[in-house]
Amino acid sequence: MIQTTVQIVDESNSSTRRVNFRDGDRELHLHVFYEWLPPELHNAPFIDWTNLPSKVIGYLVNTVRDSSMAAPLALAVGVAMGAVGEYTLRGNITRLNNLLNEIRAICGAQSPAELTKEIWETYFGKKELTPGDFNRFKTYRAYTEGHLPNYVGQLTPHQYARIEPYILPRLPRKLIEQRISRASNEAGERQRRKEKSDVLSPLHALLVALVRFRKQAAERMLQAFYEARAQARTGDVQLPLPFSYEEELVTLNRNATTVAEARLEKRSVTMKFLLWDRRSWVLRHIDEYDTTTRHEARSQRNEFSPGVESFFVQFLGPAEDLLWFGDVIKYRLLHDETPRGLSQENLQRRKELLEILGVSTGLAVNRECILAPSIELFRAISSAMTRTEALLLEPESLYRGCLYGAALATIALTGGYRMSELLQVSADRFKTRSYVVKKEGFPEGEGRVMHLQLLLPKGKRTEEQRKLFLVSEGAYQLLCEIAQGLKSAHNDRIPVVFPHPNNTKEEDLSPERYLFQWNARSDGRAGALGPTDMSNLLRFILYGVEFRTREGEPFSVTIHLLRHVMATVARHEHEVPVEALARVLHHETGQGMIPEAKATLYYSEEIEERSLITFAEFQSDLEEWAASLLVEFPEERELEGMDEDLRESFEHWQTLLETTLGFCSNINLCPRGYNRTLCIGCPFLVPDPRKRQQALNWRTVYAKHAEELEAQGNAVDARQYRLLVRDLDGHINAMAILQASIDDGKRKPVFLLLPSASYEEVIIDAKT
Repeated sequence: MIQTTVQIVDESNSSTRRVNFRDGDRELHLHVFYEWLPPELHNAPFIDWTNLPSKVIGYLVNTVRDSSMAAPLALAVGVAMGAVGEYTLRGNITRLNNLLNEIRAICGAQSPAELTKEIWETYFGKKELTPGDFNRFKTYRAYTEGHLPNYVGQLTPHQYARIEPYILPRLPRKLIEQRISRASNEAGERQRRKEKSDVLSPLHALLVALVRFRKQAAERMLQAFYEARAQARTGDVQLPLPFSYEEELVTLNRNATTVAEARLEKRSVTMKFLLWDRRSWVLRHIDEYDTTTRHEARSQRNEFSPGVESFFVQFLGPAEDLLWFGDVIKYRLLHDETPRGLSQENLQRRKELLEILGVSTGLAVNRECILAPSIELFRAISSAMTRTEALLLEPESLYRGCLYGAALATIALTGGYRMSELLQVSADRFKTRSYVVKKEGFPEGEGRVMHLQLLLPKGKRTEEQRKLFLVSEGAYQLLCEIAQGLKSAHNDRIPVVFPHPNNTKEEDLSPERYLFQWNARSDGRAGALGPTDMSNLLRFILYGVEFRTREGEPFSVTIHLLRHVMATVARHEHEVPVEALARVLHHETGQGMIPEAKATLYYSEEIEERSLITFAEFQSDLEEWAASLLVEFPEERELEGMDEDLRESFEHWQTLLETTLGFCSNINLCPRGYNRTLCIGCPFLVPDPRKRQQALNWRTVYAKHAEELEAQGNAVDARQYRLLVRDLDGHINAMAILQASIDDGKRKPVFLLLPSASYEEVIIDAKT
């Protein structure tokens, strides 16, 4: 007997295990689809099934399968194909299928003919409606009052008679309005979002600062790990290798509901670790492993061979002292599935933490070596933790996840990007623009440079419709570090990858050097992060900061919520004009940001440049304020040894005023007004050698602008940029001299004790 394709695919009780609907094999995909599709619809008028996207075919074949509503759902897909994008089409059919499944389960309706008024009334009588139900009804109405009637209008009576049994009927007149009001539903959603925004808005700047500090703390841990690993690689020490350093843990006080109450709380700890590799761990815990594993470890075979590096660390303190993510490690929250071997108490605590995070599984990222190491090492570490209950982690992958999480959180908090816009951030889409900030009493103003991304906002689909999105200076530095990491891992290049399949803009985008990627496949088909990955990274970087409504209900933070929080803060605290905010966030009219009549006037008269400059000033002010929250007050003994040029400033202001390139030593009002962002050429600037890369980046930008202006024949403005380049060269040279004196032990500036500095010293004690 010859098996059909569907029969072959259905072996092992699954139609998803033999056909990959993302592998580009259209011939196979269509063959499977036609064998699934009811014969009566094979030649449905005006529908060309060969244009049906493979992922939609996969959903129909794998999920709808043999449902009694399979034919009506297929027809609904066919009539909407081409009118909506692939992602929307798949989302719509998912909502329709879920709705029809619920009606069948509650009321027993098996076909379109059975969807009578009585059935709908029974359904509404037994079902407790949720906000998600409204979206399903909205989709059902769009098809039964739009797509399907438009299609039927093209049919002859004979064609209609053949198709009629598969046409979903309209909802009974006014039934939805009586049962669930659109206005009340949307008002309820806005109110729930506002309640959450009201809690987060007073904490906005503190969240920006907290994200920055957590990234820096994770980097200090990584550098300490690197130093210990370098010692181990020499072969002169035996594992496990103890090492430690001093750290200052920073948390956000949980009860803050106003700006006055919100603050960062700090405490000092000694971070103590043991450096292991897989072989040393097994040999030290030999009784915990089977005979084969023992033999391979002793004989250095397979994964224990000398050429296979598998370093990881054991934290020797309590989980609450492991930066902010101790519980993430202890309760295995980086696992997608519940790990085996957890005690009942730990299982219950893990479940509680996942509920607080708003996820049902874990915080896993679907690209290896972001948050968690390679799958082999990850499993080995997890197994070792189960056997011993030790706190084990791999710092390099964990830091990479922290870096990516800090970047997307900073962009969301300072730029208000949507998820689909974050996923588009690309090394190929950067733009720069120069602008001048005017300050009272300083008519010439100060020249600055803004960084932008040219992206497709919501509702836009073509290259010509791309819009400019501002990137704050802090976010730009994080993206540069991500880009450098990608280059280091791929022979000094950033791989070109396809957009993630779950990106709502996937069908409108092409392969590019997207920055939120890792471990890309050689063909670029896999590598980009998806929405779930991004959400989990955001949850990770903000882990431990519990958010509750005023009624005490916990809620998780989303990219969309941070967009609303940022807009609220920009509008009400920084007085960014609503029109400029609407333009920069690329709000369409009718979205509640600005009335349509006013929007029409604004968009026709106000230039884009003014909006970008206004918003760029907001971003600079926000990040400068956030940075100042992290400055540590030196103790009296430290003040005694403070550099003379900074001591007077500290005694006057009781803080060190940080700038992009160092610190300000001026005790009087700044000669540049309130702007202390760059301070290039300022005689009061005390350069910080740790910020050399930032100085080099700005030098590159200004040199490029000078060249462009010279090419245009604009010698006057070009000279101004050349002067900035000259001053930057002086600062870079001063940084090099200071760094050399620090390395020689001749100088130890007090600002090296600030939280933004690297750890003071990693103590490696091979005798312990």
